Amino acid sequence: MYIRELENVIDKLDIIMNSYDIIRIVDPMKKLVINIKGNKAKYSDLHCFEIWGRNSECENCISMRAYVNKETYIKLEYLLNDIFMITAMPYELIDRTVVIEMIKKVTHTLSFRMEGQGGGPAQYYETVDNIYNIALKDSLTGIYNRRYINEKLPIDMMTAAISGHSIAIMMVDIDYFKDVNDTHGHLAGDCTLLNLANIIQTGLRRESDWVARYGGEEFLICMPGAGLQIANEMAETLRRKVQETTMDCSGAMINITVSVGVSAKMPDPNSSMDDFIKEADIKLYEAKRKGRNRVEA
Repeated sequence: MYIRELENVIDKLDIIMNSYDIIRIVDPMKKLVINIKGNKAKYSDLHCFEIWGRNSECENCISMRAYVNKETYIKLEYLLNDIFMITAMPYELIDRTVVIEMIKKVTHTLSFRMEGQGGGPAQYYETVDNIYNIALKDSLTGIYNRRYINEKLPIDMMTAAISGHSIAIMMVDIDYFKDVNDTHGHLAGDCTLLNLANIIQTGLRRESDWVARYGGEEFLICMPGAGLQIANEMAETLRRKVQETTMDCSGAMINITVSVGVSAKMPDPNSSMDDFIKEADIKLYEAKRKGRNRVEA
């Protein structure tokens, strides 16, 4: 039944076959990639991201976003000397969702140029990266922002559900941050946030871990594949590191502490990102109530 459904999908794609350089069907549940050429399907044992010369999932994977959110997404990607436009569209089968990826080379049809620049491939790459950073990076700390959390965390939760692995998150909040601003000024407060972001970023142990600024003086750390014990140990290491660090903010020597709430679970496909964050937040406020500068899991 599954193969017959896919064949019906392929037949429907005939009308757009000549408009794209690559069309493929991605099934995240079955970890399957089907390349379509000349109305024929070629099953591949490669991961979908390997087409871009990567060995891990793309940070801004729109196919998983399309799968999770049931919406169509478009982005630019580059490979060697070419720029590609990717459209990822979810398609509902009888018992599952697959994603149709339509990829078109647009290197010579892009209309944007940087003022005073030649507009060659290197300039395109820089522009694509700048667009990505503006959209998903926090302007003060340089780490990911709230929008990235909203897009990436549901994907990591879905990936964990599909693979049967656990996932852990931490909510990290600076204790008495208002006192830093009141005593040393808001520039020193910004410096403190930047220093804390650097401490967290350098303390991430695995390639899959990431950190984002959740808002104000609060940060979210995600550890795909980690259980509660590993996440709790990392949180305690982070707490000690922050406590032992004196931050030099334009001559103002600042010491802070953080409170950390940790949550870990084996999510199912219907798990809510908001509920997951709320679980970690409850633990964070428990750490605050018990005196701050502590980890609760």
